[in-house]
Amino acid sequence: MSTKKYYTKDDLLVRTSALITRENGVIVHSHIVEFGRPLTEAECHLFRSVLTGFYLTVRFSGQFGGELVAEPLVEFMNPQTARYTLRQSSLSGSWKDLLFAILTHFSLDIVPILRHDESRAFAPERVAATPVN
Repeated sequence: MSTKKYYTKDDLLVRTSALITRENGVIVHSHIVEFGRPLTEAECHLFRSVLTGFYLTVRFSGQFGGELVAEPLVEFMNPQTARYTLRQSSLSGSWKDLLFAILTHFSLDIVPILRHDESRAFAPERVAATPVN
């Protein structure tokens, strides 16, 4: 039995709170993550480390085409809200599946993610209700 996550088209849409710009041919996009409770200092560090690990995997594994061109910038606006910024050569690619899997696991195993931009795709009640194939 596979545990492949299915996202709706609505889950994947770029929302109004996502900021996308282009700088010298590089696409820069920022996203807001609202957690279900304030994160501890250790959990903030873990969230940064998880996104850095995602970057290293995408950048150097060879299976994602190296779309990410810089380590993500993760800023905590307050203990319950983070903004992460990615710099990429392209917005297409299978890196999104990996990022969504990482965010889903963080939401289920560490601290619930209530919103990613305006999407509730990672909220534990949404993830638990999603059929598996």
